[in-house]
Amino acid sequence: MKHASLLAALAALAALPALAQPAPAEAAPFVGSWQIGFRDGPDVIVNVPQVSCDDPAVIEAAGEYAIHARTPGGDMGIWELKAFGGRFPWWRADGASLVADWIAEDAFLLASKDASGIQSDWENAKQWTRCPVKAPDASK
Repeated sequence: MKHASLLAALAALAALPALAQPAPAEAAPFVGSWQIGFRDGPDVIVNVPQVSCDDPAVIEAAGEYAIHARTPGGDMGIWELKAFGGRFPWWRADGASLVADWIAEDAFLLASKDASGIQSDWENAKQWTRCPVKAPDASK
C-alpha cells in the first residue's frame, strides 16, 4: 500500500511541470495603437507619455498567437504570446522576453527583466494605454 501511495505522489509531482507551462495567448487584445508612459498611480502628479497617440506605438497581429510591435523609436520585432499566472509573457526568436499585465480593459504594464535577468522589473514597467479610435472625417 505504501508503494502505491508513493507512486501516486510521484506521478502527481511529475505532472506539475506540465501543468505549469504557459499556454498560447491570443494576439487580438494587444492589436491597436498605443501611447506609452510611466505607470499611473497615486504618487504620479503629471504623467507625460513618452510615446503619444499623435505618433503611437502600433501592435499588429502576426498570427493568432503572435504580434509585431513597433514604436516611433524602432521596430520591436515579432513576439510569441503566452498566458501564465494571469500575465502574458512575450517571447522573441532571439531569446528576448517581456511580460504584460493587463491593469484595465485598455491598458497594460509591460516589464522587461530586472538586473538579475530572472525576474520581471515591475518597478520600471511602462504603461501602454490604447489610443482612442478616431472617427472618420465626414468632410472627405
